[in-house]
Amino acid sequence: MLPGGVLDADGRGHDTVWVRELTGRDEEVLADRRFRSAAAQVTELLARVIVRVDGLDAPVDRELAAAMLVGDRDYLLLRLRQIALGDDVHQVVRCPSPACGEKLDVEFSIAELPIRRVDAVRARYELTLSRPAVSGDDLSGRIVLRLPTGTDQEAIAELVALNPAMANTLLYSRIVLEVGRGRGLSEEAAQALPLGVRHELAAFLDETAPGPDLRIAVQCPTCGVDVAYPFDLESFFLTSGR
Repeated sequence: MLPGGVLDADGRGHDTVWVRELTGRDEEVLADRRFRSAAAQVTELLARVIVRVDGLDAPVDRELAAAMLVGDRDYLLLRLRQIALGDDVHQVVRCPSPACGEKLDVEFSIAELPIRRVDAVRARYELTLSRPAVSGDDLSGRIVLRLPTGTDQEAIAELVALNPAMANTLLYSRIVLEVGRGRGLSEEAAQALPLGVRHELAAFLDETAPGPDLRIAVQCPTCGVDVAYPFDLESFFLTSGR
């Protein structure tokens, strides 16, 4: 069962998804470097391997895979990886301490990753901010938004590595549906949001969105510094097929 669920046209969530085992043809998709982004590659892969979504009267295609919540896509990648290659993951990362910089061998089990699940995913969520989002508009302390999907991931993919703040600006302009009594945000309006408001939006998404927690915490055996890093599931999964 998905941590969230696939929404139908009536806003109802469907969380039982059937997938098939990966094959050599899928490995070719994983190894194909012509995709414009890892997010687009994941969309293509999921569109190929999802067999059906119970209760959903819609074709399983690229559009459905792209419309899935980010956390659900991550969850399916983890499950596909477990089925194909087992539960254990080994990575090499570098200690972030300037005085150290040594490489660390990191090992963990996919089954040990925490999964945030929701009883019923919604098409719209309401957030009450600690302050108005727009100066002089007291009603702008209320924001209605949706959770990010694969389509959003594809849209911001080029910006994520170049300028994460710009990626967030584009993301907020896409997922915020209402500010106060008004409509959503333009990119310019998202840029103009106070930094504290943007942090509240990021925290809300982090606390609300269903899916696996991909933050890995280890200790450097050389210098003893605690290292916490986000497990880049897309890059790891796609690279592991090459």
